[in-house]
Amino acid sequence: MPLVEGVRLAVRTLGCKVNQVESDALVGLLRPLAPVVVPLEAGADLVVINTCAVTTTAEADARKEVRRARRANPRAFIVVTGCYAELAPEQLAELGADAVVPNQRKAELPGLILQHFGLPADPLTTPPNAFWGAGERGLLNNYVRAFVKVQDGCNAGCAYCIIPRLRGRERHREHHDALREAEGLLEAGVQEIVLTGVRLGSYRGHPRGIAGLVEALARMGAKVRLSSIEPEDTGPELLEVIGRYAPQVRPHLHLSLQTGSDRLLALMGRRYNKAYYRELVERAYRSIPGFALTTDVIAGLPTETEAEHQETLAFLEEMRPSRVHVFTYTPRPKTRAASLPQVPIEVRKRRNQELQALAARLAEARVRPLLGSRVEVLVESFRQGKAYGHTPDYYEVEFSGQARIGQTVWVRVEAIERYTLQGGLEAIKEEPARRLLPLV
Repeated sequence: MPLVEGVRLAVRTLGCKVNQVESDALVGLLRPLAPVVVPLEAGADLVVINTCAVTTTAEADARKEVRRARRANPRAFIVVTGCYAELAPEQLAELGADAVVPNQRKAELPGLILQHFGLPADPLTTPPNAFWGAGERGLLNNYVRAFVKVQDGCNAGCAYCIIPRLRGRERHREHHDALREAEGLLEAGVQEIVLTGVRLGSYRGHPRGIAGLVEALARMGAKVRLSSIEPEDTGPELLEVIGRYAPQVRPHLHLSLQTGSDRLLALMGRRYNKAYYRELVERAYRSIPGFALTTDVIAGLPTETEAEHQETLAFLEEMRPSRVHVFTYTPRPKTRAASLPQVPIEVRKRRNQELQALAARLAEARVRPLLGSRVEVLVESFRQGKAYGHTPDYYEVEFSGQARIGQTVWVRVEAIERYTLQGGLEAIKEEPARRLLPLV
């Protein structure tokens, strides 16, 4: 029998921003259940866990979430999807999942869940194409920032990475479709559009690639931020567009480095070398006002020598990133790197610690000069009498003063706690009315 009252729904999303978009899409397609979103421990009728498998730690987190969900909700219908569902469906079922739906079958999720609760699936609750998460929108609980998925899959095949196996070949969303979604979000009051994809920079849904899509969004009046992008996909045209529209187009790029060794970059199948990365970053600093770089590195890649580890430390010092995400290498099944000679785990852990120490020092060096300065902040939330938001270059800011969520304000930085800027409101930033332009 169909339920007449709202289904208590708990959603747990692990991993990347693409997973966040896809979880939100699923919530939107479950509207016939009138879902009430609740915490995992609050007695849910339905639990959806969207998993990650980029590292062994991510896999362990997925297993932990399934066990936790079953303990907290013994009678719930538990659905597990995402990359770990693609990799280990039998193990997830043994841990307590009632249904395990891999990435390639995500379009079946709404129908499967609705039918479990006695409701029919129909065209309104079934994605119109296989590009899951494109345009379906769930409970818009953040009226400041929204992720828009424009790309999925990866053709690169880096030696250490399992994602192409789990996400499939590259697919690209037609730009008119993406712009229509963005227009609807802006009309709903969203202030910042975050473009996301598994390999975002490879986007081919616009004749001018990702640069063309970013410029089209900027001409609509949107504030635009890019999620992680590969260095080899970041060309001069994209840097020129960001520089021309900054800070409306956010002057921040997350360019994954992975290692500072040219030998390891080639061995791991990365499509750039240090000289290319250096020129790209230097060009960004020159052409984008207020540019901030963040990056990823992997400690202890297979065959990495101590000298190559030192190369990575030195290269990071040279590049001056504001944040560095450090991962310890773990072999992924059926990847080329897994068959190479491995660095001892204790050496990997020690190199991770050294990279983390350098990352903290670099972050401190970048943030300290902001003390006493005035920064632009998009107001996102209020907690315990304080307002919170982010600068265009993606520093978190906590401040006191009267402002509304969604406003852009000027804040004077009076203190720094770890990497959070703290201060007081100085003024509301006057911004031009958004121009409605053709979707080109």
